[in-house]
Amino acid sequence: MAPPPVVLVSAGVGCAPMTGVPAHLASIGSPRPLLFPHAGRSPVDHALRTETGALVKGLPGARSAFRYEHAGPEEPDARSGLMDLSEIELPDEGTVFLCDPLPFIPDVRGQLPAAGVSPRRIRYEVFGPGLWLPGTAA
Repeated sequence: MAPPPVVLVSAGVGCAPMTGVPAHLASIGSPRPLLFPHAGRSPVDHALRTETGALVKGLPGARSAFRYEHAGPEEPDARSGLMDLSEIELPDEGTVFLCDPLPFIPDVRGQLPAAGVSPRRIRYEVFGPGLWLPGTAA
């Protein structure tokens, strides 16, 4: 039986904690399929872009899907605009992990059922300022 895939959806600095997952999979020689969609302002602003790219390229069955508000030549395969999961082929099983500051989480989580992802397969972590706390809204 093949191991279930892992999908790591992040934006902005949310990629920082996510990058540990492909690093771990590489360190143990895991055959587990991995999909790493990430959205950001631009390739230049994408924290850990080089490291993430190298990890994904080094894992069998791993792929990334980068989107940027302002795409650039540093990532020629990246798409422009906000994260749109309808443009990414998501696996039929496995777990989807979301990580980023608000409001990315509710927007992307709302896209997952239309992509065929059951709510019980979704995990998320807010990573960033506590915008839900009184007096912290921008």
